[in-house]
Amino acid sequence: MALAAIGALLLLGGGGMQARGTEGVADAAAEAALRKYADKGVKADEIGIALCRLDGKRIMVLDGYRQDEAMYPASVVKLFYLTYLAHQLEKGRLKKTDEIERAAKDMIVESDNDATNWILEILTGATSGPELDASALKRWMSQRQAVNRYFSGLGYKDVNACQKTWYSGPYGRERQGYGPNFEHRNSLTPSACTRLLSEIMTDRLVSPARCEWMRGYLSRKIPADSKDADSQSKGYSGQALPSGTKLWSKAGWTETVKHDVAAVETKDGRRFVWAIFTKSHSDIADLVPFIAGELLKGLL
Repeated sequence: MALAAIGALLLLGGGGMQARGTEGVADAAAEAALRKYADKGVKADEIGIALCRLDGKRIMVLDGYRQDEAMYPASVVKLFYLTYLAHQLEKGRLKKTDEIERAAKDMIVESDNDATNWILEILTGATSGPELDASALKRWMSQRQAVNRYFSGLGYKDVNACQKTWYSGPYGRERQGYGPNFEHRNSLTPSACTRLLSEIMTDRLVSPARCEWMRGYLSRKIPADSKDADSQSKGYSGQALPSGTKLWSKAGWTETVKHDVAAVETKDGRRFVWAIFTKSHSDIADLVPFIAGELLKGLL
């Protein structure tokens, strides 16, 4: 069984007990957001939340709100590409070079799409280019499934992480790869994202050294402690965190979705991981920070 092979008390997405005293935290946060932003038309099916607690090396599910409903992940998918890159480096299938290091940093710290697209090419061997005939396209699309095959083998559900992230595209074979109706575009659930960041935080999937390497890129300053907090902090969960809280996160945003996957460590050492997904309301600047704040209130 894939979950058992991870070697932890991992309760996300697969049967287990819920930590006492946390039932309803995600529901309450979502309902508070629905009340606060009712005049802006925010609906129940436009929010997804998954929430867990880290207890040493254990990952314990706390609560969720539509946590298994998939959405377009925007740049949150870069967390999955980073993890598969760490796996390939760990196995010696790729050699870490200055250029790989530069691209990995830009992909996560700056959320740069050009860096991401190059990383996906070296991970899969499926490069951009002119349109392909049916046979060649089938082979190309199979190559692009490398990241999905990796996570499927670990027991992850509802993960489709096979497309580049774009400023304006896709074109050529990249457009073909999306399918006629964009049915193959990237898709993730809050539950899968929370599980992945939890495993990075607890030194799973790859060696502790590789997990620390990933955490180095995911670490963010928060507005309460620094004027240098970046946009992936101050526009997202970091905005809601009190002074002294540590943050590791990856945000994603487009004109239609706005998400955050965050690990937080409070001043007294309690550690939580959450994924907050929202769609259709990227124009509401404080929607994700508000939900993060409500989660924190319910947990502390």
